[in-house]
Amino acid sequence: MKKLTSFLVLLFFVGIGVFAQNSDGAAPMNQMLSKNVKYPTKARTENVTGFVTLSISIDEAGFPKGDPIVYSSHPELSEEVLRTYALVREKWNPDFLDGKKTNEDYLMTFEFRLSQGREFIKNPLAKYMKPQEVDHLEVLNKAIEENPYSPKLYKERGEYYYMIGENWLSKLDFNQSSFLKKQELTNIVIIGYGASNQPKSL
Repeated sequence: MKKLTSFLVLLFFVGIGVFAQNSDGAAPMNQMLSKNVKYPTKARTENVTGFVTLSISIDEAGFPKGDPIVYSSHPELSEEVLRTYALVREKWNPDFLDGKKTNEDYLMTFEFRLSQGREFIKNPLAKYMKPQEVDHLEVLNKAIEENPYSPKLYKERGEYYYMIGENWLSKLDFNQSSFLKKQELTNIVIIGYGASNQPKSL
């Protein structure tokens, strides 16, 4: 079985400019995604980050059948992913499977990140603010509850468990991450630039 192609999409939001960068040798499906997926303006201005995973069913001929199942707690991000998926589906080619079996279910993972960059207007009181303590395990558990099919979330929780000495829990999460990774058709990262506050969620 061919190695799953991982692909990074960078969308730069500075003023009204939008730029997309493709990795060399990207599959046609990933090229289509890079040209169409955008970081929703409302989500970016409200510092919303997170994962959206689509579960799609492929028929015997290698084409999608039925509607995808969406795993995400962010409506704006989900809507953008579904909009982009619909465009790709219209021009679907069985070669998009990259050697994977037909008549199976697969995952398409989208991660929306924000890069803080430089603030346009600095808050003079910021240096006096006490940083909020974050329960990282609680944040990861909540993110996995909202999106139970994201390989990266299980990998991150596995790393956290390993760091605190919970080796068996760490192994379980690493195994789950590896299993889900094998079911991915694509993994897209969308980065928005220009937000100045801390993201509200994973």
